[in-house]
Amino acid sequence: MKRITYMIAGISFLAFTADAQNSFSVNGKFSSLKEDMKVFLNYRQNSKRIADSAITKNGTFSFKGQIGNEPIKASITLKPVSSDPSKSFIEKMLRSDEQDFFLEQGTISVKGTSTAKTALITGGKTQSEYLALQALLKPEKDQAAPLREQMIPILVRTQGKGMDTIKRLQEIQKLIGPLSQKEDAKEEAFIKANPDSYVSFNLVQERGGIIRPKTFEPLFNSLSSRLRNTENGKALAKKLDIVKKTAVGVKAMDFSQPDVSGKMVSLSSYKGKYVLLDFWASWCGPCRAENPNVLKAYKEFKDKNFDILAVSLDDKKENWLKAVKDDALPWTQVSDLMGWKNQAAGFYAITAIPQNFLIDPNGVIIASNLRGEELAKKLSQLIK
Repeated sequence: MKRITYMIAGISFLAFTADAQNSFSVNGKFSSLKEDMKVFLNYRQNSKRIADSAITKNGTFSFKGQIGNEPIKASITLKPVSSDPSKSFIEKMLRSDEQDFFLEQGTISVKGTSTAKTALITGGKTQSEYLALQALLKPEKDQAAPLREQMIPILVRTQGKGMDTIKRLQEIQKLIGPLSQKEDAKEEAFIKANPDSYVSFNLVQERGGIIRPKTFEPLFNSLSSRLRNTENGKALAKKLDIVKKTAVGVKAMDFSQPDVSGKMVSLSSYKGKYVLLDFWASWCGPCRAENPNVLKAYKEFKDKNFDILAVSLDDKKENWLKAVKDDALPWTQVSDLMGWKNQAAGFYAITAIPQNFLIDPNGVIIASNLRGEELAKKLSQLIK
């Protein structure tokens, strides 16, 4: 009997030890807060979104919880207890006082004055690596910050709709573009220099929204074998495999979906033409900003054996139809109104939009993700 009791006690101790090893605490102090504020901690674990909150007392707050064996990207957000009803949801989202960090086993320290964005978050090996990366990116981020600030009132005023808004957003995006390219280059250098870092894995994972196998696969393969064989690593490898089946040189997968009137339209019905398969949605600001470029190319080549089939990832028909009308899009539009669960989007591994595929008259993909003037230039080369 004593032996059984000792065994049970031993098992309980091991379980307690495992839980203790997986526990985390986040302890924070905002030294200049003049009122109690609500602090939010958000992260994802096993595909589940975790949201926690705490109220500051004399500027201090704390969180405790359990995570798995791997560090997780998280965020700390600071907001007043009383919300401002005069601000729209989109303005609150864009102006959110938030900072990302890596949550891992042990103690995380947050030290700031009155904002989450400027607080210093320390604790753990992965967070130290993340801070080193942020220091590398600081010059570009500092230059891009005022440009992104200019975008906020435009988006708040019209929520990304209207031709004047779209043109202004395009102008700002052109200025941000070179800075983003420099950031990308620094991030890629970081990945190659730190192949076993969860920060590197996160950078690769974030590039998994729109996978370009030619550039993505070498980065993924540069990660350590340990990271590639985690559950998330295997999921990313599976997605890469799907994307390679829709890569340049591969025959496009056929599908059928209802158009705006409910008539079924198949991709294969466009065989014999050059066709742009365009994935977008009414709520997607970058998609709406890209529509004028697509429209310009369409008008130039629509009588030269070229057409467009657009697949919307909307889930509300009225929003979809309004966007088609507002942006004056004359080509065929289809959708099963399943949002991100759109069947065609699944076939083409679409997890971020806008995305497009240029398909030749034989049904073979010959280019993808053509932006700005790239579509018209490509068609000029193909159609004489």
